[in-house]
Amino acid sequence: KRTSATKARVTTATLAIGTLAIGLLLGVAASNTRDNAPGVQEARAALNLDVAAAQERESVLASSAAALAVEVRQGQSALGGGGPMQTLADLEADNALTEVMGPGLRVTLTDPDAVTGDGVILDRDVQLMVNGLWAAGAEAVSIGGIRLRLTSAIRQAGGAILVDNRPTTWPLVVEAIGNPKTIHQNFISTSGFGRFSTFVQLYGIGFDVLAVDSMTLPAAAAISLRYIQIPEDGSDSAQTGSAQSDSAQSDSAQTDPAQTGSDVTDVVQTTG
Repeated sequence: KRTSATKARVTTATLAIGTLAIGLLLGVAASNTRDNAPGVQEARAALNLDVAAAQERESVLASSAAALAVEVRQGQSALGGGGPMQTLADLEADNALTEVMGPGLRVTLTDPDAVTGDGVILDRDVQLMVNGLWAAGAEAVSIGGIRLRLTSAIRQAGGAILVDNRPTTWPLVVEAIGNPKTIHQNFISTSGFGRFSTFVQLYGIGFDVLAVDSMTLPAAAAISLRYIQIPEDGSDSAQTGSAQSDSAQSDSAQTDPAQTGSDVTDVVQTTG
């Protein structure tokens, strides 16, 4: 009996010591977690501020570049509208470097889960719809206020749709200038319109197409060329395939709008 009582006391003491040790370890872990939490939150908040500041600076620089481009064109206009200056103006219009106005379509896409990255609408869906607008007769297109040009790319990063590496916001507004008599009717018959109509029925997304009497699309951001090759014969016509830009879109190639799934639009023939 005396031996059994001794064993019981030893067992009880061992359990008490073990419980105390585990409690101390859990207490230390909880204390460390509590002490480190403010630092983690501060680091996350600082990173979010850095990202927001960088995006704001990028927007300011893009606006500044567009304003400077307008000043350059005004100075060129003062020199005369004929000859090489007219050729330059035509090329700028073809590459969406001039503001345009006119009637057209405004397409508004709403995807409630897009912000979390679980949305239904993907970049390839937007690409298909934009190619459908070009095929329907659009002369100029913008996505989220960002004008598309010859080398524009539509990509996805999490829940954001990027146009030329610039993020857009939801709901996503796509505007297309074109002949009001034909663009709406032609767009309805495209595969892009059909896909989004199906999404409305299956997933309940928002897909609103509105004919607008007049809209204004801004000029695209200017392209900064690294170099351009001049033919050996010394002519003034540069080889367009040799021009390299800083826009990180060098992997994009011009395609026919009828090729679905392409993220590149055809030449913008602006009339405004």
